[in-house]
Amino acid sequence: MNSFCTSAFRPVAFSLGLLLVMATAFPIPVPSGEDSKDDTNSNRPQLTSPNQTENLIKSIFLEISEVRNKMCGNDDSCKNSKEVLTENNLNLPKMAEKDGCFQSGFNQETCLMKITTGLLEFQIYLDYLQNKFEENAKAMQMRTKALVQVLKQKVKNPNEITTPDPTTNSSLLAKLQSQSEWLQTTTIHLILRSLEDFLQFTQRAVRIM
Repeated sequence: MNSFCTSAFRPVAFSLGLLLVMATAFPIPVPSGEDSKDDTNSNRPQLTSPNQTENLIKSIFLEISEVRNKMCGNDDSCKNSKEVLTENNLNLPKMAEKDGCFQSGFNQETCLMKITTGLLEFQIYLDYLQNKFEENAKAMQMRTKALVQVLKQKVKNPNEITTPDPTTNSSLLAKLQSQSEWLQTTTIHLILRSLEDFLQFTQRAVRIM
């Protein structure tokens, strides 16, 4: 009886959890007109805080860990294997010194542009993950998109953020889905590792903004 109740209410709990993440990431904005006296960017209230950003990132880390557990079980060598990184022909987003996110040479605007653009580029790879891990992948997508919206508020020129080309994304998704079973597993490991690394750099950068 207990197991039945648990399985029956799990989807509800999952949905409520996602709504809670979105609610904490986006507090209710000031109604139109209340701040009309001074609508400049410098005086506009920020709808974000370091804690909200940290919570979003940590929640994505938890989803990554859960997918790894589903793939590897108790095999720690599988979870921590770096062999999948040796043959990387995927164009996954990654941080470089020129992106301004490292403590040495830190540039907030350049870094924010890189983070938001990179997270948008990860969306197609999370689409791919839905084939095998639909619930986790959808959760990661929702939270990375929420993170983009939170960080965009700090960008001086958000219109300059580039979004991936839909045609290119469709072609990439078809290519990934046509891989052999072994390559698909390897690709998933690589996506998880790359997203985790990207978010770790993001987390450190946000802490010094």
